[in-house]
Amino acid sequence: MRLYNRFATDLEIVCKIDGEKVSVGLYNLSCGGCMIEKSGTVFEEGQDVQVALNPKITVPGKIVWCVEKNAGIKFDIPLHQKVVEHFGYQDEHFDRDDPRDRFGIPLIEIRAHASGAFD
Repeated sequence: MRLYNRFATDLEIVCKIDGEKVSVGLYNLSCGGCMIEKSGTVFEEGQDVQVALNPKITVPGKIVWCVEKNAGIKFDIPLHQKVVEHFGYQDEHFDRDDPRDRFGIPLIEIRAHASGAFD
């Protein structure tokens, strides 16, 4: 069970990994950590990381897992929930008169078929 909610992101940020600046993709973010992605970069568990979310917010942490081009970072000090929400995707407005999934496909047609109500 996770301690913090994760928010998906699609930001490009700068991290210092063992003192070397690297531009990475921020895949997701929570109060306790994040997942970064970088092709051609070799991550190693235990490396010290400084995650620069923007010029004013830098969070220290460590790489706790790595798989190919992805790495999970655990922050030394948790971020405030409002900071995480600011950088993560915001919930889209749900129109009850025209419900659609996140790809814009109408849900009403799907609901009728999914419930077994075929003509």
